[in-house]
Amino acid sequence: MSDLTAEETNQGRSLVEALERGRISRRGFIVRAAALGFSATTIGGILSACGQAAAPGAQDQQPTGDLTIAYQPGIGYAQLIVAKQKKLLETALPQMKVTYTELASGAAIRDGMLAGKIQVGSGGVGPFLVGWDKGVGWKLLSALNQMDLWLMVKDEKYKSLKGFAAGDKIAMPAADSIQSVVLRKGAQQQLGDARKLDQNIVSMPHPDGLQALISGQIAGHLTSPPFQFQEQEQGARKILSSYDLFGPSTFNSVFVTQKYHDANPRVMEAVAGAIQQGTDMAKNDPDQVADLLSKESGGKTSAEKFKGYITAQGVEYTTEPNGFVKYAEFMKEIGLIDKTPTFQDLVFPNLKTGS
Repeated sequence: MSDLTAEETNQGRSLVEALERGRISRRGFIVRAAALGFSATTIGGILSACGQAAAPGAQDQQPTGDLTIAYQPGIGYAQLIVAKQKKLLETALPQMKVTYTELASGAAIRDGMLAGKIQVGSGGVGPFLVGWDKGVGWKLLSALNQMDLWLMVKDEKYKSLKGFAAGDKIAMPAADSIQSVVLRKGAQQQLGDARKLDQNIVSMPHPDGLQALISGQIAGHLTSPPFQFQEQEQGARKILSSYDLFGPSTFNSVFVTQKYHDANPRVMEAVAGAIQQGTDMAKNDPDQVADLLSKESGGKTSAEKFKGYITAQGVEYTTEPNGFVKYAEFMKEIGLIDKTPTFQDLVFPNLKTGS
């Protein structure tokens, strides 16, 4: 531990004590130690000193093969970006080829998982519930956050959903995205018909939707942080809020198929551990997370800006799912899915609480 700061050394000692007393698993120790800057050699030495049977580089016990993790644009995937930037999974799973890929929508991630090209997916509540309903065979490994999603407009004529006429385009990632569910709930309340604005929906990745709104190509953009904050900075305003309709609830989560989960317990432990590490960092060290997000953006957005986004009101990083059943009940009511799950239908055993 000689190359670490005094604080990191103390944190390392705390991890060793937690491992020895059984408060964290061996895999959880490896993920957290890697995040603190320990080398694989150092981690192996510590495990040996603690009487652990196998060092992290042991060839005969390490999972092998490809691990592709898919996410979408935005700060909703901050924990996965932390894991990518700090190489948490590469350290915890040294014999696996870990790949991160950014896709435009949850539907694209679902298709990639069905094709066997993606092992770990992430996205919004809508596509996840549609996939569950259609028998994709996946469940939640972890939530990532709770975030308030806004419908943003620039033209002063839009005061509410009643201002949208035929042909007024409202952009969002996909027609079954969580944003589409929010819009339909708003349409049900304000217009008396959940499907009233279905023909107004156009599919766009969030970055494209931002540019289209600011340039006047579309009437509205139902998006997420940080894009709604960036639009607000450029003169757009909010006229619809997911929290007003559904209450504080999960925006993004991480999911895998039951088959992959059951066949790869050590991989699942490593992924869940990395997400928890990123969640703890977002809560306790937002400056470091903001710096990593800025690096991921290639410096296009400053760490200062990112810190403002990830600590904004309506943004919370948490691994506990919230609101899935509430969303599912509404989606069944309007015909987006055919059956309503219980919470336990949707989660793996590591998630013991939520809704």
